[in-house]
Amino acid sequence: MPKLPLFIVTETEPTPLLRDFAAFTEYLRTDNIVLTRVNEFIPGKDLYELNQRMTHPLPDTTPRTDQTRYTLLHLFYHLILAGKMFQKVSGKGGRLVLKTTERLQVYEELKHTEKYFFLLETFWVDADWEKLNVEYLWQSPLYSAPKVLEYLSERQPGEEIRLKGEDASDIAQMLFGWNYFLLYFSYFGFWEVTRDTDLLALRDLKRFFSAESITPSAFGVTLARVLSETRNLFSWNLPNRRKDGELGAIPGSPLPGEDSLALFEQEPKRKKSNAAVKEDKGRPCEPFFLPFVPLFPVGELQKTLPREGVKFVDGTYVFKVALAKNLWRRIEISADNTLLELHRAIQKAYNFDANHLYSFFMDGKAWSHESFTSPYDEEGPWVDDVRIGELGLFIGQNILYLFDYGSEWHFQVELEEIRAEGLKPREPKIIEKKGKAPEQYGDYEE
Repeated sequence: MPKLPLFIVTETEPTPLLRDFAAFTEYLRTDNIVLTRVNEFIPGKDLYELNQRMTHPLPDTTPRTDQTRYTLLHLFYHLILAGKMFQKVSGKGGRLVLKTTERLQVYEELKHTEKYFFLLETFWVDADWEKLNVEYLWQSPLYSAPKVLEYLSERQPGEEIRLKGEDASDIAQMLFGWNYFLLYFSYFGFWEVTRDTDLLALRDLKRFFSAESITPSAFGVTLARVLSETRNLFSWNLPNRRKDGELGAIPGSPLPGEDSLALFEQEPKRKKSNAAVKEDKGRPCEPFFLPFVPLFPVGELQKTLPREGVKFVDGTYVFKVALAKNLWRRIEISADNTLLELHRAIQKAYNFDANHLYSFFMDGKAWSHESFTSPYDEEGPWVDDVRIGELGLFIGQNILYLFDYGSEWHFQVELEEIRAEGLKPREPKIIEKKGKAPEQYGDYEE
């Protein structure tokens, strides 16, 4: 039986991923990063400075260039939050800032190989691929990734895969829709990518990335095979499972209703590999890196950061619920209550009747999948599934409470305070108000 190749990971090999990530986190650690108000992204002036510190700076940028243009920095931003190495906290004037957690130090104590696989794990398991998307994506690469990885695993390292022209590969159309994900995978060393400059010049699409070709590396071909055989993306990516209504899913655990995969043909018949990798469809709770251990020298890949569930944060939560600048209510509620009780408190505070569907969008964006819905809605998770203290909220977090899907009343719900001391209210209490509540079924202008 042929032996697997042994790889070595350094700060700059197989890509400068670790070196650039270290420069990124060091800058964030030493500078006070005040996030933008709308998207809660890193400001342009900081992005411009960070870009200069990367191994391959993005050209033609200014201090006004937004975060989604910097593909590497945009990826890193999502990795530090999904990996819980940084967190958003409320700073001066209520503006959100980035603050390190103890997990960053734990990460920095890992070996290079272990760091790489923690970042790959965060990308594969914890990162929300929809948030990594940028404009002009017709379908998330998450749906096509299994087939792309299977195709890649059967290629020869160094074999150019053409994505345009008469000699284009049969995988070209699928990868055309990958946009920036072509770059994300290149940052992890799966392949080298050659940009389609003709398309860029023709369409002048600043947020569209198309490639002429990709050339897989030996490292990438091997990783693609192991991921394809043992780390099914649909079972392991938690934000996608959360989108489908699962709360607290364990990475690698069986999906509820496995037949749903057939809809997208995500389980094609695969050839058995002759390589010495034990097939493992993902036992719950096992380390993500486990099937990759044989690819590296003995002892090189042993640890990762612990997976942390959301901890219950007890206390009294104070929310400011606003319909406009001078029209708001302040409500205090116990950590033991649910969003269902908060919904009822808001209805009472504004003298509305509750005979409509509603959702709480935890990222503040209407119709995102980070939501909890009315118990009468067809799809969950529902507002009475978890207590407020289990939601992992942070002070300054802005939630959108969208009431009545027809009229679409948008209530901005900001968490202002978590009081750990003192008695918790037995039921939600309206402690302050400003402005006259509008007529629920009358004309209303913000």
